[in-house]
Amino acid sequence: MEIFTSKAVFGTLIARSIAAGQTDNIIPLGSSDLTRRFEKHFIKLIEADETLMWDAENTTASNGCTVPGFAFWAGVQATQMAGFTHRHRILALVRPDSCCAYAIPVPKLEGTFKLPDIELTAGELDSYLRIANSITPAPTEYTVQCPRPAKDAVKSNRGEWRSNELNPEALGQLLQQHADWLFPVITAALDVQLRSFAPCAEVPIFAYNFTIKKPNLQAEQAITRAFTALNLTTEGAACNSAPPQITVLDSGDLADWSGCRDRLVLLRTSTGAPLKPLFDALDECERQTRFGGVLPRRLSTVPIVRSRTIFDRSDTVDIELPSTIDSLTNYDLDLLRIAAARTLTKANAAEAYRRWYGPMTSLARYQLDPFEVWRDAVMRIFLEANLPSHGMAHHAAYDGLETAQESQLRTEAEREETLRKALELLGDQSRFKDEIIKKPATAEEATWLLDDEQSAVAFRHTPSRGLEAGKHFVIFSNASLLRLLTRVGLDDTMYDALKKRAAATGLLARQSWPVKIGDTNFSGFWIGDEKF
Repeated sequence: MEIFTSKAVFGTLIARSIAAGQTDNIIPLGSSDLTRRFEKHFIKLIEADETLMWDAENTTASNGCTVPGFAFWAGVQATQMAGFTHRHRILALVRPDSCCAYAIPVPKLEGTFKLPDIELTAGELDSYLRIANSITPAPTEYTVQCPRPAKDAVKSNRGEWRSNELNPEALGQLLQQHADWLFPVITAALDVQLRSFAPCAEVPIFAYNFTIKKPNLQAEQAITRAFTALNLTTEGAACNSAPPQITVLDSGDLADWSGCRDRLVLLRTSTGAPLKPLFDALDECERQTRFGGVLPRRLSTVPIVRSRTIFDRSDTVDIELPSTIDSLTNYDLDLLRIAAARTLTKANAAEAYRRWYGPMTSLARYQLDPFEVWRDAVMRIFLEANLPSHGMAHHAAYDGLETAQESQLRTEAEREETLRKALELLGDQSRFKDEIIKKPATAEEATWLLDDEQSAVAFRHTPSRGLEAGKHFVIFSNASLLRLLTRVGLDDTMYDALKKRAAATGLLARQSWPVKIGDTNFSGFWIGDEKF
């Protein structure tokens, strides 16, 4: 082991581990034979150290513990990735049978830890660390830059597939036949991967949210298989190219997603609540962009979410998938993979960025949705890279693209109209005044009347204590509020968005806030009582 070539030996392995999210893990770097010259060099250092004792095979450290062989620090690697520097000390453990190396995150050195792949007592590990600190007190630090960790994987997979023959007619028919769901999937997958090339680094990160009203296992499988075919960010010769799917039950689950730098990952959540840290990061980027200042760290990758509800955010496109999706054949999937491989080049990334940057710096930029401009640029680059400029395939694919875009705009307009009607209904209590009752005697009765019996949608309440004392409110349960709003076509996929808008406009005073009824609290949604 050449201790002065650690950058060449370990740099890529440590960088890949960090890119995969192993930022707090001790990374085993493998084993090799230490050259006789370096072994003699370290033995001389041990013999010259008054706190150590060498007996030809073992070393006794200052704590009195004797261990076979010795240890030394082979260097410090500072890995720069996504605007952050991760520092690891490389510990080389020289034992009679081999020399093993480990990359230890610098913060871990301040506490207790264990080395993977080897059983050592706490005293033995302490001895090895004492030896390393004594004979290599100031190891050399070097820097490894890894600004786009997924690029190598994309280039490797691209090389395997781009030389395969592509049937433009078959691709055009495929895109036209499945336009309602396949175009958004292709756009999201290419968006992630184009950003692994330098030209697209400045494009702001947006989020994709795919919803489906009725769960359908076949549709879920078809979506996953399509993303798998389009995913070129899986490293090496992995037998399965399926993108990781992370179920987000709480914000802690986002740690795995944060480690997948520039890679295609699917987040699954029933609501947007567990994604709050991600949305906070997007909001901070937006705030800094609007008002100036130092931009926060760039998000790890483009969020692609499968959820049960729309998010209703300017930096998110909510894509409603059809409840029935025909499965793609293996030939169809090969077509998609070949087409993705032909699209993902530095030249195409630069051209997509140019088509986005032009409108975004024009006088008309205030009228434009930057996300919509970027998605259109990505999709047209894909079509131009794979289809001739004329012919049936070209026309079929572009017809499909226009159909998909029109469908998305129509869905957004219908959703906006439904939300408007729901807010109107909630703000006009005269339309359901006969279903607002007096405050029940118990919380159980309130639940029974609003949820089970369904003879009422809300009850009146006037707090006697607190900041709201003396004010008049109408209290809904979660179920009764949704039941009321279904009258104007609102369903559970839009329910969270409606509550957020109602709160933003001041119509909804409290969400899931306790109401004291007798000795029990009833959790309800509060709006001002128009009767007073």
